[in-house]
Amino acid sequence: MMPVLPGGQIRAAIAAEDWDLASELLEAHDRALADALAAVDPATEPQAPWRDLLAAQRALVAELLAARDDAARALDKLGQDQRGARAWLRALA
Repeated sequence: MMPVLPGGQIRAAIAAEDWDLASELLEAHDRALADALAAVDPATEPQAPWRDLLAAQRALVAELLAARDDAARALDKLGQDQRGARAWLRALA
């Protein structure tokens, strides 16, 4: 049986910047997918639905990585801005 990708839950976790939950959901799906594929006979089972599911999973992984990278860049910029503001305040003092 083909596992269902919890795309909505993963996207909600990404939107909430809950990186741990998004990763856990993806990892759980990956394990379920591996287990399901182990029980499939590729000679008799159509492969296209499995490839589509794997592509959808990979797309969600890419979304997670991009969102995490965006958040990291925003935090870095915030840190730089804060350091700049402190230096400016010291210069004015």
